[in-house]
Amino acid sequence: MISKLLLTEIIQDQSESFLKKHWIERSTEIPFDSKRILIISGVRRCGKSTLVQQKLIKSKAALYINFEDPRLINFTLDDFSQLEKIAEESGKIHLFLDEIQNIDQWELFARMANEKGISLCITGSNASMLSRELGTRLTGRYKQIELFPFSYQEFLTFRNLERNLKSFDNYFESGGFPEYLEENDTDYLRTLLRDIVTRDVAIRRNITNESQLMRLAVHLLSNCGKEFSYNNISKILEIKSVRTVIDYCDYLRESYIIDFIPLYSTSIKKQMVNPKKCYSIDPVFAKANSLSFSKDIGRRLENFVFNKLRRDFKEIYYFKKLNAECDFLVKENGQVTLAVQSCLEINNENIAREISGIKNAIAETGAQSGIIITKNQADKIEGIELTPAWKWL
Repeated sequence: MISKLLLTEIIQDQSESFLKKHWIERSTEIPFDSKRILIISGVRRCGKSTLVQQKLIKSKAALYINFEDPRLINFTLDDFSQLEKIAEESGKIHLFLDEIQNIDQWELFARMANEKGISLCITGSNASMLSRELGTRLTGRYKQIELFPFSYQEFLTFRNLERNLKSFDNYFESGGFPEYLEENDTDYLRTLLRDIVTRDVAIRRNITNESQLMRLAVHLLSNCGKEFSYNNISKILEIKSVRTVIDYCDYLRESYIIDFIPLYSTSIKKQMVNPKKCYSIDPVFAKANSLSFSKDIGRRLENFVFNKLRRDFKEIYYFKKLNAECDFLVKENGQVTLAVQSCLEINNENIAREISGIKNAIAETGAQSGIIITKNQADKIEGIELTPAWKWL
């Protein structure tokens, strides 16, 4: 059992370390007055810890501890009682447990703490690990909130910039990972990918062929915005089992580095069997880990558009029928409400294709509205608005 003295020392060290950081107010709201356990999940290094620390530690209302501290490697379920004592003696009214997935059976403590009326906020980098254990142990007791790398607006705040094309170009090349914005070292994003693949996927899932998993991650990041099938990936990467490809893709999605959207169809079965598209949690993260994606700025813009939609909506699809395609359809409460096309620049060569694609998508799905997001064009063509990304984001 870890001593109370050591735990107190670790808590003090981690709190002092936080106060030295450069942080900004995030747009994500956290209802700390909730009676339920608050779960903050998201990709590694997107700022989950800082988000909660700045709202709780600043007011000196919470006891914070990060379980990735090597001094806590032997922390077990029994040691949580020591944390409770330290919180009570120091007058803290919240417990904030960072990267909780590192502790076996943590959900047992979370349930007990909630029953005792302890205000609890926890974070984790792996969506599946959280959802699976919460579903079985904490049904009805938790509220889950997702956090992403900086949005364009948060980036502007971080860099103290005005909203315009120049600042968007800066965001377009820098992305939204907070520490990368401070270090501006591409190796940081490459190391981050290796850490996520190793720690959040391979180790947690007992995958021995880590190189195969890494090749799949790089392949997906290199092909953001393109259609793919599990069978084709199996052949391209020479992975013998299609089932393995499916599982690996699910694990990478659970780690938040990529996300998938299906082809729009009223048939669930068709959605499952048709090719999907994948997008990166951060287009600059994908660029740093892929030579091919770095050259295609049109697909990078499309990825930024997807990320904005992903922050705001749960159900997103792509549309393709005969010769008509539309990048995104948003579905809310069973109805398609928005069709979105992403295009770097509308010109004489692509105007017919882009307008036809979004108008066909609207007609086919009954979408309430449609919009084309460009790099820097504002116009209205055949009733469809063209809006610059730096305004829309």
